[in-house]
Amino acid sequence: MITSFKQLFQQLSKEERQRVVVAGGEDLEALKAVKISYEYGFGEAVLVGKVEAIENSLEKLGYHDRSFVRGIVSVNHEDEKGPVAVSEVKKGGILLKGKIKTASLLKAVLNKEQGLRTENYMSNVFIFEDQREKESHLVLLSDGGVNIKPDLKAMVSIINNAVVVANKLGIENPRVALLAAIEEVNPDMEETLQAGILSKMNQRGQIPGCLIDGPLALDNAISEFAVKKKGIESQVAGRADILIVPNIVCGNVLGKSIIYYAGFPQGNLVVGAKVPIMIPSRADKSEAKLNSIALSILCSR
Repeated sequence: MITSFKQLFQQLSKEERQRVVVAGGEDLEALKAVKISYEYGFGEAVLVGKVEAIENSLEKLGYHDRSFVRGIVSVNHEDEKGPVAVSEVKKGGILLKGKIKTASLLKAVLNKEQGLRTENYMSNVFIFEDQREKESHLVLLSDGGVNIKPDLKAMVSIINNAVVVANKLGIENPRVALLAAIEEVNPDMEETLQAGILSKMNQRGQIPGCLIDGPLALDNAISEFAVKKKGIESQVAGRADILIVPNIVCGNVLGKSIIYYAGFPQGNLVVGAKVPIMIPSRADKSEAKLNSIALSILCSR
């Protein structure tokens, strides 16, 4: 089981390099991340964008050794970046958002004829290195980036997507906590009703491959001390591998709290398409993008 990003890098470095197609290849932080992935031995860049802008960015970073760049694919207009990057990634590799608007990239990804969509729901999986104890471990959080207010059907897909990623990390039969403000089903709190239904579906084999419990407040999902104090009996509570939030607001706030308050190493990717897709925030630094690249390569295999 992979328990840290450093361990993930070491594992990937033993395997064949993967193409990282960067839509808007002039983005400085994306260039830094792909170069480091090359130095670790698991990534190489295919840069899509205006050649002059890409060359200027490489010069600005002082990257005179361009060996990490497998190729530069030239476009004449901004609106070509997304479709050309999607076309490139179909030849092999993973897709990273560089200097391009998220809406423009997603338009190309979701194109029914030329895009990367499948019959599956797409969802964002945020993975962070929980360093509260002496030995760190990876925890998954979903969905704080794609689905705004998922219904029951979408929640099943979100859980299934997260379980697939957990399995790639070596977490078999992961423990899934459905987050809410309380631990009891309350008719006035929609998310608790949904959590109760999903938990029962899991018990009856309708959501296989994992253990689900909810509703659970965050402390009861991740703290064994809190679980003991509150007398909660659960196979999931206190040691969840996957945290599922009821809506995008909760996921976004919790994810950014982990980044900015806890400072835990993290990365994220969108799964459910033909290839893993990385749509980082403009504020994300190269370290986070590097972690996302590594996760996406792992999930592409």
